[in-house]
Amino acid sequence: MKDFAFRSISLSLAVTFGVSAFSGIGLPLQKAEAKNTPGEFVKYFNPIPEKKHYLNEGQDRLIKTKKFKAVAIEGAQPVFNKEIGLFALIPTDKIGQTQAITEILNRPNISGLSVTIPWKVLEPKEDEFNWQPLDSLLELLKPSGKTLILRVSTCGIDTVPEGYVAPKAEEGDKKVALDSDTPSWVFNGDVKTMEYTGKDGKQHLMPIFWDTNYLAKWSNFITEMGEKYDKNPNIHSIGITGGGVGGSTLVVPDVTGEKGNYSKLETALIKDHGMSQRQLVTHWKYVADIFPKAFPTARLNFDVDPPTQNRPGQDTLDEISDYLIYRYGQRVYITRQNVNDGKHGFDQYRVIIKFHPDTFTGYQLTEKVDAEGLEKIAKNAPVDGISFVEIPLSTLESAGKDEVLSKSLEELRSKLGYQLVSQKISFDEKLKQGEKLKASFEFLNLGAATPLRPSREFDKDVAGSYKLQMEFRDETGRPIGQSLHTPQPPTNQWQAGKPITWSEELKMPPLKPGKYSVFVSVVDVDTKRKLQILNASNTQGKPTAEFAIAAGDLKVE
Repeated sequence: MKDFAFRSISLSLAVTFGVSAFSGIGLPLQKAEAKNTPGEFVKYFNPIPEKKHYLNEGQDRLIKTKKFKAVAIEGAQPVFNKEIGLFALIPTDKIGQTQAITEILNRPNISGLSVTIPWKVLEPKEDEFNWQPLDSLLELLKPSGKTLILRVSTCGIDTVPEGYVAPKAEEGDKKVALDSDTPSWVFNGDVKTMEYTGKDGKQHLMPIFWDTNYLAKWSNFITEMGEKYDKNPNIHSIGITGGGVGGSTLVVPDVTGEKGNYSKLETALIKDHGMSQRQLVTHWKYVADIFPKAFPTARLNFDVDPPTQNRPGQDTLDEISDYLIYRYGQRVYITRQNVNDGKHGFDQYRVIIKFHPDTFTGYQLTEKVDAEGLEKIAKNAPVDGISFVEIPLSTLESAGKDEVLSKSLEELRSKLGYQLVSQKISFDEKLKQGEKLKASFEFLNLGAATPLRPSREFDKDVAGSYKLQMEFRDETGRPIGQSLHTPQPPTNQWQAGKPITWSEELKMPPLKPGKYSVFVSVVDVDTKRKLQILNASNTQGKPTAEFAIAAGDLKVE
């Protein structure tokens, strides 16, 4: 597909800012898909100047840490749910190593894979697509139901999958484009570019990310990818990429370690290509809007590194992340990339603390993280409310030989996301037809985040509550009826370490007299998806991971 029209952000946003939202790009305005109240715009886009610390009290929400209340249940093991857990970060050059990837996926403590693939690998020629590397990975994930975090890079990865053969250069090709993640055919048009010397000492070519000709071609590619993969059940999330380096938010490439190289590149982007913080905000909002349109079903993933260094870059990050989560809510997950040690990154940390009640958040670690750093990360992640962590393949391989490293990984995994334990379920064992069933429940969340059920409102997913389902099966095991209710408190308020108890008088389905087995699940009624939870209520020994807990028998008279 070609020549897809750009989609702009809301005209209301332009009015709020008092300027055309695309004055820096020169694109037409269209009406946004969601309705927004004036008050909501004011609180997100016109905050009172904040204090110079992470509390940021001038915005709509007080950003502060809460001490994680660790609670242990003997024998409890982390459970698998597709949003949460440890994901093996596979280097780009190794995504074709089927045997090694299969061995990693066979580990019960791994929830899936994370990869970044250069654009030039997936679209080597215009409108000619090579989906094979991606299809192969998704095929490996199918049997286990595990999922893939996918990012596509247009600059900065500078490696290709093993066995990749670049298309034959045609007359007019820019040879240096072979040292770019963007396909060479893109550069043969009127796309603005900049050369730079990478850490490898070679010359590289990057697109100017806010160039309209480049963005048109990138938008077409993302639309094609969305049509093919949007509803694939083995997708965890799609990275919002193409606007920065290496699948991240950064706009200045990683260069040689010589003093002043970063400043030279940044100065060139400002002087020669009109880069400014206001322009970067507009640019990133536009890039971000491409993805929800192309992927109406799949979750998205946004890196929360500042686009440039120092305070201006930090302020830009605030405005972009505010826009994304306000506009799309739980459709967009947030990831802090390039975590090298156990230290908190000031601004990334602040954004994660602010928004983890609205969506799922994660870390992406680098190979620099050692056993000591991982131990600190395992302590910090619950405080930050982290739900998923991308772990380098080399670190996972080392964990098999390093007891300290292995222990830290398991400690980290045990607190990621929501880890729900059913501690007690009780209900009347006898019931007359037509009567309500009196029942009580007791749960505990051992994890760092609450179970957030996405509920679509226009083009935004609002984090709400899952329902509790009591299913009634006859003596042959056949489901006959069910009763559903929203727990009080709702699941999106099930804080870590705080006992959750409630009682209900449940309206019953029309059951004939007889004996029924009762099974309890935490369920999304729209998708029929059941969460995996630990059953500690009616078991002997350690809690067991189940999708439907056998809670007892009911006799209907």
